Amino acid sequence: MPRLGTEERRRKGRLRLPRVVRVRPSEPGLTDFDEILPTKNAAQDSVYFVSKNKKYKEGLRVFITFPYSDAPGSINQESLGKVVRVDELDHARRGIAVQILMPLYLGAKETLR
Repeated sequence: MPRLGTEERRRKGRLRLPRVVRVRPSEPGLTDFDEILPTKNAAQDSVYFVSKNKKYKEGLRVFITFPYSDAPGSINQESLGKVVRVDELDHARRGIAVQILMPLYLGAKETLR
């Protein structure tokens, strides 16, 4: 739900079915954490989740795996993301909105024949 006085900027609809996301900073020396959390909602290019971690700040670059699974044989695609909003919630929790900027490709480059 948009905050009062803000314009709706989403281009894609939101999925409100909880999925699992893995988040870690892209520069671990500055703020080191690795969290696996359920999402509150998600779109193709963004996710929103709740955390008690105080290290999230607007502008923080993170590696994000969405959806994430630790099941054997799972293919988890990691992407680069940026924290675009931090909402202060009750019980020392924070709502974290992350924009997914680009997928990270590890391994060999794809070649054309």
